[in-house]
Amino acid sequence: MNQKYAQKCLAVVAPAFAPGEQVTLVESVAIGKVPAGRQVAAAALAGVVSGGTVLVAVKPRAYYLVLTDRRMYLVDNVNGRVGRSIVSATPREKITAGPLRKHLLTLSMEVRFEGAAAPSRFSWGRVVAGSARAVAEALAG
Repeated sequence: MNQKYAQKCLAVVAPAFAPGEQVTLVESVAIGKVPAGRQVAAAALAGVVSGGTVLVAVKPRAYYLVLTDRRMYLVDNVNGRVGRSIVSATPREKITAGPLRKHLLTLSMEVRFEGAAAPSRFSWGRVVAGSARAVAEALAG
């Protein structure tokens, strides 16, 4: 991740840090899953409406992830820029992560939050495979 964006993320979450809390990792992550049918429908609709001149891709919502030795923070991603608010701050002991899975164009992993009904799907494109592996290692260990 770009150093400038990492510094902006830290500026957003630093006021919420407990005394002695140390940052382990700052990365971007997409959370959620978009069904294939929805992707195809959106692409087809955009193609028909625009006469084939516009291409649309539907993807999961992006966040910035700040991982510390005590908590995992999710910061808003507003059109590729760091938002001004913390979306979630979850203690590390309430998080369990599954293995990193490889797909044709993406990498993903299921992350369970204690008390949540269903797991969240964290995903990355193959281009940022290093980020995906770093997050997977940090959450596993």
